[in-house]
Amino acid sequence: MPPPAEPIPERPRLLAALDRFERPLIAFARSICGDPETARDAVQDTFLSLAKNPPDGDVESLAPWLFTVCRNRLTSLQRKNHRLVPMETLTLAEATDPSPGPADAAENRETSSQLIRLIATLPARQQELIRLKFHGGLSYRDIATATGLTVTHVGTLLHQALDTLRRKYLATEALTTRCQLSKIP
Repeated sequence: MPPPAEPIPERPRLLAALDRFERPLIAFARSICGDPETARDAVQDTFLSLAKNPPDGDVESLAPWLFTVCRNRLTSLQRKNHRLVPMETLTLAEATDPSPGPADAAENRETSSQLIRLIATLPARQQELIRLKFHGGLSYRDIATATGLTVTHVGTLLHQALDTLRRKYLATEALTTRCQLSKIP
């Protein structure tokens, strides 16, 4: 009988990491590439890297390493394909709130689409931090480790990004309201 592919003590840690981080990594990867298949491939490659060459530490300390490996794998795949696939906003909107009523669902889809368009106007670094924080669910410390920034810089950039999004969103809402009011006889 051949020896196991990995040491037995690593298997529970790998399974725990898979259980804890698979969904956040897929959401993160999909927010970058927009393609569910590419996202799953990148996450699968990330966990294969973890199985082959696991870093030290407990499961929770793996987050920065996993998100960095996943981001790097996506970058490699995007270079290979020479194109980015736009995110399917309808799918993202449905995944965030599975059971609202029809009016709420329509409003949520419109708001999600609008926020996705606004996020795309941010600088690339701020977009990445937004993805890591809100799609990946990482802490500022884990984001700092994954991106090579300081925790303070992560906080500053996220604050600036959210402030910019808030201002742009309110401006578009005000414009929409004015347009609707001008149509009233």
